[in-house]
Amino acid sequence: MKLACQKTKIVATIGPASKSRAVMEGMINAGMNVARLNFAHGTPDSHTLTIETLRAAARSTGQRIAIMADLPGPKIRVGQLAYEPIELKPESSFILTTRDIIGDTDRVSINFSRFPFVFKPGDTLFLNDGIIQLEALKIEGDQVFCRVIIGGELRSHKGLNLPGIDLGVSAFTDRDHEWLKFAFEQGLDAVSQSFVESAADIVAVREAATAMGYHPYIIAKIERARALEHTNDILEVADGIMVARGDLGVEIPIEEIALIQKKLIHQANSFGKPVITATQLLESMTANRRPTRAESTDVANAVLDGTDCVMLSEESAMGNYPVEAVAMLAKIAAVTESCRLPPDLSDALRESNGANSTAITDVIALSVEMALEYISSAAVFVRTHSGLMARSIARFKPPVWIVAVSSLKATCQHLVFTGGVYPVYEPNPPQDWNEYIHNWLSCHGSKGNLAILVEGPSLTHPVANHRMEIIRFNREAAIVNLQTGREEDVTQD
Repeated sequence: MKLACQKTKIVATIGPASKSRAVMEGMINAGMNVARLNFAHGTPDSHTLTIETLRAAARSTGQRIAIMADLPGPKIRVGQLAYEPIELKPESSFILTTRDIIGDTDRVSINFSRFPFVFKPGDTLFLNDGIIQLEALKIEGDQVFCRVIIGGELRSHKGLNLPGIDLGVSAFTDRDHEWLKFAFEQGLDAVSQSFVESAADIVAVREAATAMGYHPYIIAKIERARALEHTNDILEVADGIMVARGDLGVEIPIEEIALIQKKLIHQANSFGKPVITATQLLESMTANRRPTRAESTDVANAVLDGTDCVMLSEESAMGNYPVEAVAMLAKIAAVTESCRLPPDLSDALRESNGANSTAITDVIALSVEMALEYISSAAVFVRTHSGLMARSIARFKPPVWIVAVSSLKATCQHLVFTGGVYPVYEPNPPQDWNEYIHNWLSCHGSKGNLAILVEGPSLTHPVANHRMEIIRFNREAAIVNLQTGREEDVTQD
């Protein structure tokens, strides 16, 4: 099976537009690596059917995919509207209430019981990802009377943002706990926690999962301004982060989004943890077959900055062209990666403690990165238990695939999130790495006479030393060529 042209991983949200097996197979073949299920919508029964269909599609295509459950968090949403969309006009009055009502152009319900208590007159709030801006005028009982500053269209269940207002609730809600239990029962690979503000929010998710006997890959969604004050702490305890630009773009001035994104990607790379760039990457492809030039440039810049994954939301969940959107991300990434420079991680490495095992891993990863500057390797093979070594090498964004060979299926599933890593499940480690690597490269259409092998301590050899080995193929040809002085011909691509 030939390797994908792009090393950047693609996350696609599954929704009404992509719930059929045929579309799922098309998306997988086009380059989808991770299927995202948004638990803010749908029922356990509907998601169960989606999960079954996804797994059948993956088996049919022969491709490895991971399934990520997106926990809703304390997302405030408007309720059901009598008809939609409604149009809110500037300077008009609008009421937000916690009463269970059917909304119209005069008022709408809110799914947050404490909503009237967190407001004061003059506060600003936003609807529909910041498109609509309201000002709170007065609070009477369960109603907040507002003035429309910037109008626009509103549909049922759209989000409401309150920048700078402390809601006094944890990011990990009781509802999230129920969905986490569902994810455990379904054996999902990862969960993403919405509206994370501190490391404590991720710790709460992990402790709840551990108590169930569940060990998912946990992604912290960075979409609150408060989270930006604690990103290093969050990265310490999370397995990865998502730059969730939708809500984040409402929480902070929109002109700062690009710089914040670059900073978050660099931080995640420094920690050796995957980062997902999300929201409106190819939004125009919800209705059109091709993206705008600005969207194509946006995706390319995220790849150049070092993102591990790019994510589709409405494009794949609700759009008319979910397969085409995945294929477009793959094409943009493949072209862009050839011009990507390795990230400068020297400061992060200098801060590592040399006696720490992680620091040793960093040194090996740096050695691999330096070796690739001088030799033309077909791939880097890493024997790994936890995936740490593969992720450490991957953060340097090497030009070749990192083939992570593990005897743990969970490790393989988690490594799907790391750009440039191709996980391979092998219950038993190969006895002859030379033969194994040669056969693997031949089967996957990779050319070259050199490969790099990295090994460290393992369950079977816990006191083994770390090692990096350069493996050369065509030894017989090399011996013959020694007589003619042309050995270099077989050591170069």
